[in-house]
Amino acid sequence: MSQNYQRRQVSSGRRQSTSLPVFLRDSDELNLERRLSTCINFQRRLSTVSQLYLPNGTDYHPQAHVPPTGPEAQQPFLVTSIENDTSDGRRLSIISHRFQPIDEETTDSIKESHIEKLDKHQRKALFISEPLISSLIIFPILVLFWECGWNLILIFLNRLNEFDANLHLDEMTQEDFESYTYQSLLFPYLIAEFLLLLYYLGQDIIHNFLKNQHWFIRAVLLKLHILLLASLYIVQWEMLWTIWDQFTPHEWYFEITMSFASLFALIVFIGHLSDLVCSPFVFSYDSIDYCIFFGCPLLTREMSTWKINLINYILYEIIISNLSIITWRGFYHFLDEHLYPDDVNLSAGICLIIGYVLYFPLMYFQTYLEELNLKYEFWTFVSINFPQFYRNIRHLLAFVSCVFTWRGFWVLFDAYVDIFYDYYLTYLFLYLLTFIILSLLQTASSTNGPLSNMEDPNNFFPLYPHCYVSTVHQKLSKFSLFQPKYAEEDTHL
Repeated sequence: MSQNYQRRQVSSGRRQSTSLPVFLRDSDELNLERRLSTCINFQRRLSTVSQLYLPNGTDYHPQAHVPPTGPEAQQPFLVTSIENDTSDGRRLSIISHRFQPIDEETTDSIKESHIEKLDKHQRKALFISEPLISSLIIFPILVLFWECGWNLILIFLNRLNEFDANLHLDEMTQEDFESYTYQSLLFPYLIAEFLLLLYYLGQDIIHNFLKNQHWFIRAVLLKLHILLLASLYIVQWEMLWTIWDQFTPHEWYFEITMSFASLFALIVFIGHLSDLVCSPFVFSYDSIDYCIFFGCPLLTREMSTWKINLINYILYEIIISNLSIITWRGFYHFLDEHLYPDDVNLSAGICLIIGYVLYFPLMYFQTYLEELNLKYEFWTFVSINFPQFYRNIRHLLAFVSCVFTWRGFWVLFDAYVDIFYDYYLTYLFLYLLTFIILSLLQTASSTNGPLSNMEDPNNFFPLYPHCYVSTVHQKLSKFSLFQPKYAEEDTHL
Protein backbone atom coordinates (compact mmCIF):
# COMPACT_ATOMS: atom_id res chain seq x y z
CA MET A 1 0.00 0.00 0.00
CA SER A 2 1.54 3.23 -1.08
CA GLN A 3 2.06 6.02 1.44
CA ASN A 4 2.04 9.74 0.81
CA TYR A 5 4.94 10.69 3.02
CA GLN A 6 7.84 12.83 1.83
CA ARG A 7 10.61 10.24 1.77
CA ARG A 8 14.25 11.00 2.27
CA GLN A 9 16.65 8.39 0.94
CA VAL A 10 19.66 7.80 3.15
CA SER A 11 22.58 5.97 1.61
CA SER A 12 25.19 4.75 4.00
CA GLY A 13 27.54 1.88 4.48
CA ARG A 14 26.10 1.31 7.94
CA ARG A 15 23.62 -1.43 8.67
CA GLN A 16 20.12 -0.11 8.02
CA SER A 17 17.45 -0.46 10.65
CA THR A 18 13.73 -0.97 10.10
CA SER A 19 12.75 0.21 13.58
CA LEU A 20 10.21 2.89 12.78
CA PRO A 21 12.89 5.13 11.26
CA VAL A 22 11.87 8.74 11.66
CA PHE A 23 14.00 11.13 9.67
CA LEU A 24 13.15 14.67 10.71
CA ARG A 25 13.71 17.12 7.92
CA ASP A 26 13.27 20.86 8.02
CA SER A 27 11.02 21.41 5.03
CA ASP A 28 11.60 25.10 4.43
CA GLU A 29 12.22 24.28 0.82
CA LEU A 30 8.62 23.13 0.61
CA ASN A 31 7.38 26.47 1.98
CA LEU A 32 5.16 24.83 4.57
CA GLU A 33 5.76 27.34 7.35
CA ARG A 34 8.64 25.42 8.88
CA ARG A 35 6.56 22.28 9.08
CA LEU A 36 8.43 19.13 9.99
CA SER A 37 7.83 16.12 7.80
CA THR A 38 8.35 12.57 8.87
CA CYS A 39 9.34 9.54 6.89
CA ILE A 40 8.01 6.34 8.36
CA ASN A 41 9.28 3.58 6.13
CA PHE A 42 7.58 0.84 8.08
CA GLN A 43 4.61 1.01 10.39
CA ARG A 44 5.79 -1.90 12.50
CA ARG A 45 8.21 -1.40 15.33
CA LEU A 46 11.10 -3.79 14.78
CA SER A 47 14.28 -4.11 16.77
CA THR A 48 16.97 -1.49 16.32
CA VAL A 49 19.63 -4.08 16.96
CA SER A 50 20.93 -6.80 14.66
CA GLN A 51 18.83 -5.82 11.66
CA LEU A 52 20.35 -7.02 8.42
CA TYR A 53 20.86 -4.72 5.48
CA LEU A 54 17.88 -4.86 3.14
CA PRO A 55 18.89 -4.23 -0.46
CA ASN A 56 15.23 -3.76 -1.47
CA GLY A 57 13.97 -2.34 1.79
CA THR A 58 11.96 0.42 0.18
CA ASP A 59 10.05 -2.13 -1.90
CA TYR A 60 8.51 -3.77 1.17
CA HIS A 61 5.01 -2.55 1.88
CA PRO A 62 2.22 -3.27 4.38
CA GLN A 63 -0.92 -5.15 3.44
CA ALA A 64 -4.22 -3.58 2.45
CA HIS A 65 -5.83 -5.04 5.57
CA VAL A 66 -3.89 -4.77 8.81
CA PRO A 67 -4.75 -5.86 12.38
CA PRO A 68 -7.17 -3.54 14.18
CA THR A 69 -4.97 -2.71 17.17
CA GLY A 70 -1.40 -1.84 17.88
CA PRO A 71 1.27 -0.43 15.57
CA GLU A 72 -0.01 -2.41 12.60
CA ALA A 73 -3.20 -0.36 12.43
CA GLN A 74 -3.22 2.29 9.77
CA GLN A 75 -2.36 5.23 11.97
CA PRO A 76 0.03 7.48 10.13
CA PHE A 77 1.41 10.51 11.90
CA LEU A 78 0.82 14.13 11.06
CA VAL A 79 3.83 15.89 12.51
CA THR A 80 3.78 19.63 12.93
CA SER A 81 5.97 22.17 14.62
CA ILE A 82 4.68 24.31 17.43
CA GLU A 83 6.36 27.58 18.18
CA ASN A 84 7.03 28.13 21.86
CA ASP A 85 6.57 31.67 23.08
CA THR A 86 9.15 31.31 25.80
CA SER A 87 11.89 29.61 23.87
CA ASP A 88 13.24 29.30 20.38
CA GLY A 89 12.85 25.53 20.33
CA ARG A 90 10.18 23.71 18.40
CA ARG A 91 8.05 20.97 19.83
CA LEU A 92 6.83 18.06 17.75
CA SER A 93 3.15 17.36 17.56
CA ILE A 94 2.51 13.76 16.61
CA ILE A 95 -1.18 13.27 16.02
CA SER A 96 -2.56 9.90 14.99
CA HIS A 97 -5.09 9.85 12.19
CA ARG A 98 -7.21 7.05 10.81
CA PHE A 99 -6.77 8.39 7.29
CA GLN A 100 -3.82 8.71 5.00
CA PRO A 101 -1.41 11.63 5.44
CA ILE A 102 -2.74 14.81 3.90
CA ASP A 103 -1.39 17.97 2.46
CA GLU A 104 -1.45 21.30 4.25
CA GLU A 105 -4.03 22.68 1.85
CA THR A 106 -6.53 19.90 2.47
CA THR A 107 -6.19 19.81 6.26
CA ASP A 108 -8.57 22.72 6.85
CA SER A 109 -11.14 21.45 4.37
CA ILE A 110 -11.28 18.03 6.03
CA LYS A 111 -11.68 19.58 9.46
CA GLU A 112 -14.45 21.81 8.15
CA SER A 113 -16.25 18.82 6.62
CA HIS A 114 -16.20 17.06 9.98
CA ILE A 115 -17.58 20.15 11.68
CA GLU A 116 -20.36 20.37 9.13
CA LYS A 117 -21.36 16.76 9.75
CA LEU A 118 -21.17 16.86 13.54
CA ASP A 119 -21.44 19.90 15.75
CA LYS A 120 -19.59 20.21 19.02
CA HIS A 121 -22.39 18.76 21.16
CA GLN A 122 -22.89 15.77 18.86
CA ARG A 123 -19.20 14.94 18.92
CA LYS A 124 -19.09 15.21 22.69
CA ALA A 125 -22.19 13.00 23.02
CA LEU A 126 -20.69 10.36 20.73
CA PHE A 127 -17.35 10.49 22.52
CA ILE A 128 -18.97 9.95 25.92
CA SER A 129 -21.54 7.37 24.83
CA GLU A 130 -19.24 5.18 22.74
CA PRO A 131 -17.45 3.39 25.62
CA LEU A 132 -20.53 3.48 27.86
CA ILE A 133 -22.86 1.77 25.38
CA SER A 134 -20.27 -0.72 24.20
CA SER A 135 -18.90 -1.75 27.60
CA LEU A 136 -22.09 -1.68 29.69
CA ILE A 137 -24.67 -2.95 27.19
CA ILE A 138 -23.03 -4.84 24.33
CA PHE A 139 -20.08 -6.31 26.22
CA PRO A 140 -22.12 -8.36 28.77
CA ILE A 141 -24.14 -9.86 25.89
CA LEU A 142 -20.89 -10.75 24.13
CA VAL A 143 -19.48 -12.44 27.26
CA LEU A 144 -22.71 -14.41 27.70
CA PHE A 145 -22.42 -15.60 24.09
CA TRP A 146 -18.90 -16.89 24.72
CA GLU A 147 -19.80 -18.40 28.09
CA CYS A 148 -22.72 -20.33 26.61
CA GLY A 149 -20.67 -21.48 23.63
CA TRP A 150 -17.85 -22.55 25.94
CA ASN A 151 -20.19 -24.61 28.12
CA LEU A 152 -21.81 -26.20 25.07
CA ILE A 153 -18.38 -27.41 23.96
CA LEU A 154 -17.76 -28.64 27.51
CA ILE A 155 -20.97 -30.69 27.37
CA PHE A 156 -19.86 -32.03 23.99
CA LEU A 157 -16.55 -33.11 25.54
CA ASN A 158 -18.38 -34.86 28.35
CA ARG A 159 -20.55 -36.80 25.91
CA LEU A 160 -17.57 -37.58 23.71
CA ASN A 161 -15.81 -39.13 26.71
CA GLU A 162 -19.02 -40.91 27.83
CA PHE A 163 -19.33 -38.83 31.00
CA ASP A 164 -22.33 -37.17 32.53
CA ALA A 165 -23.35 -34.17 30.43
CA ASN A 166 -23.29 -31.84 33.45
CA LEU A 167 -19.79 -32.79 34.56
CA HIS A 168 -17.74 -29.67 35.49
CA LEU A 169 -20.78 -27.43 35.11
CA ASP A 170 -21.98 -27.64 38.73
CA GLU A 171 -18.53 -27.54 40.30
CA MET A 172 -15.21 -27.49 38.47
CA THR A 173 -11.74 -28.28 39.72
CA GLN A 174 -8.42 -28.44 37.93
CA GLU A 175 -8.06 -32.16 38.64
CA ASP A 176 -11.30 -32.99 36.84
CA PHE A 177 -9.71 -32.25 33.46
CA GLU A 178 -7.42 -35.25 33.77
CA SER A 179 -10.32 -37.50 32.75
CA TYR A 180 -10.42 -36.30 29.15
CA THR A 181 -8.57 -38.29 26.52
CA TYR A 182 -6.07 -36.45 24.37
CA GLN A 183 -7.89 -37.63 21.21
CA SER A 184 -11.11 -35.91 22.30
CA LEU A 185 -9.17 -32.67 22.76
CA LEU A 186 -6.83 -32.88 19.80
CA PHE A 187 -9.25 -33.85 17.03
CA PRO A 188 -11.75 -30.98 17.55
CA TYR A 189 -8.82 -28.58 17.74
CA LEU A 190 -7.35 -29.86 14.48
CA ILE A 191 -10.73 -29.66 12.74
CA ALA A 192 -11.17 -26.06 13.91
CA GLU A 193 -7.65 -25.17 12.78
CA PHE A 194 -8.23 -26.75 9.36
CA LEU A 195 -11.45 -24.78 8.85
CA LEU A 196 -9.69 -21.58 9.97
CA LEU A 197 -6.99 -22.31 7.41
CA LEU A 198 -9.65 -22.56 4.71
CA TYR A 199 -11.03 -19.21 5.88
CA TYR A 200 -7.59 -17.61 5.60
CA LEU A 201 -6.84 -19.04 2.17
CA GLY A 202 -10.31 -18.36 0.77
CA GLN A 203 -11.02 -14.92 2.21
CA ASP A 204 -10.74 -13.22 -1.17
CA ILE A 205 -13.13 -15.73 -2.73
CA ILE A 206 -15.62 -15.30 0.13
CA HIS A 207 -15.45 -11.51 -0.11
CA ASN A 208 -15.98 -11.43 -3.88
CA PHE A 209 -18.84 -13.91 -3.62
CA LEU A 210 -20.66 -11.94 -0.92
CA LYS A 211 -20.01 -8.64 -2.66
CA ASN A 212 -21.96 -9.78 -5.73
CA GLN A 213 -25.01 -11.01 -3.82
CA HIS A 214 -28.29 -9.23 -3.13
CA TRP A 215 -28.06 -7.16 0.05
CA PHE A 216 -30.43 -9.44 1.99
CA ILE A 217 -28.67 -12.63 0.90
CA ARG A 218 -25.33 -10.99 1.64
CA ALA A 219 -26.46 -10.01 5.14
CA VAL A 220 -27.73 -13.51 5.98
CA LEU A 221 -24.61 -15.24 4.65
CA LEU A 222 -22.39 -12.77 6.49
CA LYS A 223 -24.14 -13.56 9.78
CA LEU A 224 -23.69 -17.28 9.18
CA HIS A 225 -20.04 -16.66 8.35
CA ILE A 226 -19.59 -14.73 11.61
CA LEU A 227 -21.38 -17.41 13.66
CA LEU A 228 -19.27 -20.22 12.24
CA LEU A 229 -16.06 -18.25 12.71
CA ALA A 230 -16.97 -17.39 16.32
CA SER A 231 -17.75 -21.06 17.02
CA LEU A 232 -14.40 -22.10 15.59
CA TYR A 233 -12.59 -19.63 17.84
CA ILE A 234 -14.48 -20.91 20.88
CA VAL A 235 -13.44 -24.48 20.01
CA GLN A 236 -9.85 -23.36 19.44
CA TRP A 237 -9.60 -21.55 22.75
CA GLU A 238 -11.36 -24.19 24.81
CA MET A 239 -9.38 -27.10 23.40
CA LEU A 240 -6.03 -25.36 23.91
CA TRP A 241 -7.06 -24.10 27.35
CA THR A 242 -8.14 -27.61 28.42
CA ILE A 243 -5.02 -29.23 26.97
CA TRP A 244 -2.85 -26.87 29.02
CA ASP A 245 -5.02 -27.58 32.06
CA GLN A 246 -4.72 -31.31 31.66
CA PHE A 247 -1.07 -31.76 30.76
CA THR A 248 0.69 -29.05 32.79
CA PRO A 249 1.09 -28.53 36.57
CA HIS A 250 -1.70 -26.68 38.35
CA GLU A 251 0.40 -24.78 40.88
CA TRP A 252 -0.38 -21.07 40.69
CA TYR A 253 3.28 -20.03 40.61
CA PHE A 254 3.92 -22.26 37.59
CA GLU A 255 0.93 -20.84 35.70
CA ILE A 256 1.85 -17.25 36.56
CA THR A 257 5.43 -17.88 35.46
CA MET A 258 4.15 -19.27 32.17
CA SER A 259 1.92 -16.21 31.71
CA PHE A 260 4.77 -13.77 32.22
CA ALA A 261 7.00 -15.87 29.95
CA SER A 262 4.32 -15.66 27.25
CA LEU A 263 4.10 -11.90 27.71
CA PHE A 264 7.81 -11.51 27.12
CA ALA A 265 7.65 -13.99 24.22
CA LEU A 266 5.02 -11.84 22.51
CA ILE A 267 7.15 -8.73 22.96
CA VAL A 268 10.23 -10.47 21.61
CA PHE A 269 8.41 -12.14 18.73
CA ILE A 270 6.08 -9.41 17.46
CA GLY A 271 7.18 -6.38 19.48
CA HIS A 272 3.86 -5.49 21.13
CA LEU A 273 1.04 -6.76 23.36
CA SER A 274 -1.92 -5.42 21.41
CA ASP A 275 -3.05 -8.93 20.44
CA LEU A 276 -3.94 -9.58 24.09
CA VAL A 277 -6.46 -6.73 24.05
CA CYS A 278 -10.04 -7.58 23.13
CA SER A 279 -13.52 -6.43 24.13
CA PRO A 280 -14.52 -4.15 25.80
CA PHE A 281 -11.72 -2.18 24.11
CA VAL A 282 -12.36 -3.47 20.60
CA PHE A 283 -15.74 -3.77 18.90
CA SER A 284 -16.72 -4.39 15.32
CA TYR A 285 -19.48 -3.49 12.90
CA ASP A 286 -21.03 -6.18 10.71
CA SER A 287 -19.76 -5.47 7.22
CA ILE A 288 -17.86 -7.40 4.60
CA ASP A 289 -15.22 -4.67 4.83
CA TYR A 290 -14.29 -5.65 8.41
CA CYS A 291 -15.49 -9.24 8.87
CA ILE A 292 -13.97 -11.17 5.94
CA PHE A 293 -10.33 -10.17 5.56
CA PHE A 294 -7.90 -11.16 8.28
CA GLY A 295 -5.57 -8.30 9.18
CA CYS A 296 -1.96 -9.07 8.33
CA PRO A 297 0.98 -7.16 9.90
CA LEU A 298 3.54 -8.53 7.46
CA LEU A 299 5.65 -6.33 5.23
CA THR A 300 6.10 -8.12 1.92
CA ARG A 301 7.70 -7.72 -1.46
CA GLU A 302 6.48 -9.63 -4.52
CA MET A 303 4.87 -12.42 -2.49
CA SER A 304 1.81 -14.38 -3.57
CA THR A 305 -1.41 -13.69 -1.71
CA TRP A 306 -1.85 -17.29 -0.63
CA LYS A 307 1.63 -17.37 0.85
CA ILE A 308 0.94 -14.20 2.81
CA ASN A 309 -2.34 -15.65 4.10
CA LEU A 310 -0.65 -18.93 5.03
CA ILE A 311 2.13 -17.20 6.97
CA ASN A 312 -0.42 -14.94 8.63
CA TYR A 313 -2.43 -18.02 9.64
CA ILE A 314 0.61 -19.68 11.20
CA LEU A 315 1.52 -16.45 12.96
CA TYR A 316 -1.88 -15.79 14.52
CA GLU A 317 -3.74 -19.08 14.76
CA ILE A 318 -0.85 -21.25 15.91
CA ILE A 319 1.83 -19.09 17.55
CA ILE A 320 0.03 -16.01 18.89
CA SER A 321 -3.10 -17.95 19.85
CA ASN A 322 -1.08 -20.32 22.07
CA LEU A 323 0.86 -17.49 23.67
CA SER A 324 -2.33 -15.51 24.27
CA ILE A 325 -4.14 -18.45 25.83
CA ILE A 326 -1.21 -19.22 28.13
CA THR A 327 -1.13 -15.59 29.23
CA TRP A 328 -4.86 -15.40 29.88
CA ARG A 329 -5.00 -18.78 31.59
CA GLY A 330 -2.38 -18.07 34.26
CA PHE A 331 -3.88 -14.77 35.42
CA TYR A 332 -7.44 -16.09 35.20
CA HIS A 333 -6.68 -19.17 37.31
CA PHE A 334 -4.83 -17.02 39.83
CA LEU A 335 -7.98 -14.96 40.34
CA ASP A 336 -10.09 -18.12 40.57
CA GLU A 337 -7.94 -19.49 43.38
CA HIS A 338 -7.10 -16.36 45.37
CA LEU A 339 -9.83 -13.73 44.85
CA TYR A 340 -12.53 -14.85 47.32
CA PRO A 341 -13.14 -18.25 45.69
CA ASP A 342 -15.93 -19.03 48.20
CA ASP A 343 -17.87 -15.83 47.56
CA VAL A 344 -18.95 -15.57 43.94
CA ASN A 345 -20.67 -12.20 44.25
CA LEU A 346 -17.77 -10.51 46.03
CA SER A 347 -15.19 -12.01 43.66
CA ALA A 348 -17.15 -10.97 40.55
CA GLY A 349 -17.90 -7.53 41.97
CA ILE A 350 -14.24 -6.80 42.70
CA CYS A 351 -13.29 -7.97 39.19
CA LEU A 352 -15.84 -5.68 37.56
CA ILE A 353 -14.85 -2.69 39.68
CA ILE A 354 -11.14 -3.09 38.96
CA GLY A 355 -11.78 -3.83 35.30
CA TYR A 356 -13.93 -0.76 34.68
CA VAL A 357 -11.74 1.51 36.81
CA LEU A 358 -8.92 0.67 34.38
CA TYR A 359 -11.12 0.64 31.31
CA PHE A 360 -12.68 4.09 31.30
CA PRO A 361 -9.48 6.14 31.82
CA LEU A 362 -7.67 4.05 29.19
CA MET A 363 -10.51 4.69 26.75
CA TYR A 364 -11.32 8.32 27.36
CA PHE A 365 -7.70 9.48 27.66
CA GLN A 366 -6.39 7.76 24.54
CA THR A 367 -5.94 10.97 22.58
CA TYR A 368 -4.36 12.73 25.56
CA LEU A 369 -1.92 9.86 26.14
CA GLU A 370 -1.11 9.74 22.43
CA GLU A 371 -0.30 13.45 22.40
CA LEU A 372 1.63 13.90 25.63
CA ASN A 373 4.46 15.24 23.51
CA LEU A 374 2.34 18.33 22.95
CA LYS A 375 2.88 19.28 26.57
CA TYR A 376 6.14 17.70 27.65
CA GLU A 377 9.44 17.65 25.80
CA PHE A 378 10.34 14.39 27.50
CA TRP A 379 7.45 12.58 25.84
CA THR A 380 8.56 13.90 22.47
CA PHE A 381 11.82 12.07 23.00
CA VAL A 382 10.05 8.92 24.22
CA SER A 383 7.44 8.86 21.44
CA ILE A 384 10.11 9.09 18.74
CA ASN A 385 12.72 6.73 20.19
CA PHE A 386 10.65 4.24 22.22
CA PRO A 387 7.13 4.27 20.78
CA GLN A 388 6.31 0.66 21.56
CA PHE A 389 7.59 0.71 25.14
CA TYR A 390 5.12 3.45 25.97
CA ARG A 391 2.27 1.74 24.13
CA ASN A 392 3.01 -1.69 25.59
CA ILE A 393 2.47 -0.29 29.08
CA ARG A 394 -0.99 0.79 28.00
CA HIS A 395 -1.62 -2.52 26.21
CA LEU A 396 -0.68 -4.36 29.40
CA LEU A 397 -3.07 -2.28 31.50
CA ALA A 398 -5.81 -2.81 28.89
CA PHE A 399 -5.17 -6.57 29.01
CA VAL A 400 -5.50 -6.56 32.80
CA SER A 401 -8.79 -4.69 32.44
CA CYS A 402 -9.99 -7.30 29.92
CA VAL A 403 -9.14 -10.17 32.28
CA PHE A 404 -11.02 -8.61 35.20
CA THR A 405 -14.12 -7.57 33.25
CA TRP A 406 -14.40 -10.87 31.40
CA ARG A 407 -14.02 -12.89 34.59
CA GLY A 408 -16.47 -10.70 36.50
CA PHE A 409 -19.33 -11.27 34.06
CA TRP A 410 -18.34 -14.87 33.32
CA VAL A 411 -18.46 -15.89 36.99
CA LEU A 412 -21.85 -14.24 37.46
CA PHE A 413 -23.30 -15.94 34.40
CA ASP A 414 -21.93 -19.32 35.49
CA ALA A 415 -23.52 -18.90 38.89
CA TYR A 416 -26.95 -17.49 37.99
CA VAL A 417 -27.83 -18.39 34.40
CA ASP A 418 -30.29 -21.26 34.71
CA ILE A 419 -33.45 -21.41 32.58
CA PHE A 420 -34.17 -25.04 31.65
CA TYR A 421 -33.63 -28.21 33.64
CA ASP A 422 -31.08 -29.45 31.12
CA TYR A 423 -28.00 -27.28 30.95
CA TYR A 424 -27.46 -27.77 27.24
CA LEU A 425 -30.92 -26.38 26.44
CA THR A 426 -30.18 -23.26 28.49
CA TYR A 427 -26.82 -22.68 26.87
CA LEU A 428 -28.01 -23.46 23.34
CA PHE A 429 -30.99 -21.13 23.71
CA LEU A 430 -28.88 -18.26 25.08
CA TYR A 431 -26.10 -18.91 22.57
CA LEU A 432 -28.50 -18.38 19.67
CA LEU A 433 -30.44 -15.60 21.40
CA THR A 434 -27.36 -13.50 22.17
CA PHE A 435 -26.11 -13.93 18.63
CA ILE A 436 -29.46 -12.80 17.23
CA ILE A 437 -29.43 -9.74 19.50
CA LEU A 438 -25.88 -8.86 18.46
CA SER A 439 -26.84 -9.40 14.82
CA LEU A 440 -29.78 -7.02 15.11
CA LEU A 441 -27.40 -4.48 16.63
CA GLN A 442 -25.06 -5.04 13.68
CA THR A 443 -22.20 -6.05 15.95
CA ALA A 444 -22.28 -9.86 15.93
CA SER A 445 -18.75 -9.75 14.52
CA SER A 446 -17.60 -8.35 17.88
CA THR A 447 -17.61 -11.96 19.05
CA ASN A 448 -14.39 -12.25 17.05
CA GLY A 449 -13.43 -8.58 17.13
CA PRO A 450 -12.79 -6.71 13.88
CA LEU A 451 -10.60 -8.98 11.78
CA SER A 452 -8.93 -5.99 10.14
CA ASN A 453 -8.61 -2.26 10.71
CA MET A 454 -11.76 -0.17 10.96
CA GLU A 455 -11.80 3.47 9.97
CA ASP A 456 -12.98 5.70 12.79
CA PRO A 457 -14.89 8.57 11.13
CA ASN A 458 -14.35 10.83 14.17
CA ASN A 459 -10.94 9.60 15.37
CA PHE A 460 -12.03 9.65 19.00
CA PHE A 461 -9.92 6.68 20.05
CA PRO A 462 -6.62 6.50 18.14
CA LEU A 463 -5.14 3.42 19.84
CA TYR A 464 -8.09 1.00 19.74
CA PRO A 465 -10.66 1.00 16.90
CA HIS A 466 -13.62 1.69 19.17
CA CYS A 467 -16.05 3.23 16.70
CA TYR A 468 -19.13 1.00 16.65
CA VAL A 469 -21.52 3.68 17.92
CA SER A 470 -19.97 6.28 15.62
CA THR A 471 -20.37 3.92 12.66
CA VAL A 472 -24.02 3.27 13.51
CA HIS A 473 -24.60 7.01 13.87
CA GLN A 474 -22.95 7.63 10.52
CA LYS A 475 -25.12 4.98 8.83
CA LEU A 476 -28.33 6.33 10.38
CA SER A 477 -27.48 9.93 9.53
CA LYS A 478 -27.85 9.07 5.84
CA PHE A 479 -31.59 8.65 6.36
CA SER A 480 -33.70 11.82 6.38
CA LEU A 481 -35.54 10.65 9.49
CA PHE A 482 -32.37 10.94 11.57
CA GLN A 483 -31.00 14.13 10.05
CA PRO A 484 -31.03 17.27 12.22
CA LYS A 485 -33.47 20.03 11.41
CA TYR A 486 -30.83 22.50 10.28
CA ALA A 487 -29.64 19.97 7.70
CA GLU A 488 -33.15 19.70 6.31
CA GLU A 489 -33.41 23.48 6.07
CA ASP A 490 -30.13 23.61 4.16
CA THR A 491 -31.41 21.09 1.65
CA HIS A 492 -34.51 23.19 1.02
CA LEU A 493 -32.34 26.22 0.42
